[in-house]
Amino acid sequence: MRKDMANKTEAYAMAEIKVKSLRSFYIHTCIYVIINLLVSSRIVWESMEQGLSFKQALVNGDVYTLWIIWGFVFLIHAMNVFSLISIFGYQWEKRKIKQYMDEETPTYNS
Repeated sequence: MRKDMANKTEAYAMAEIKVKSLRSFYIHTCIYVIINLLVSSRIVWESMEQGLSFKQALVNGDVYTLWIIWGFVFLIHAMNVFSLISIFGYQWEKRKIKQYMDEETPTYNS
């Protein structure tokens, strides 16, 4: 019975970590889109004030620089969340927790 309870507790902890990771990804997605839209709008607006047409301002490379650079980070985050790669996944957290617990737990010689 205790082992069954431990498995349920571990399964719950794993599910909780996945949900927190997914929530973090959704927040990152919203921030990525909002910030990039604001910055891109500002760049297009300033380009149009300098005499470029809307189409010319939109094709300007400066508009897409932040999207691309931040996009690489965003892609890595997505791959980690959806377990395409698992750099800092559940198993890594489990190993680190065990490592720190082993370091912090004093060993007593009887």
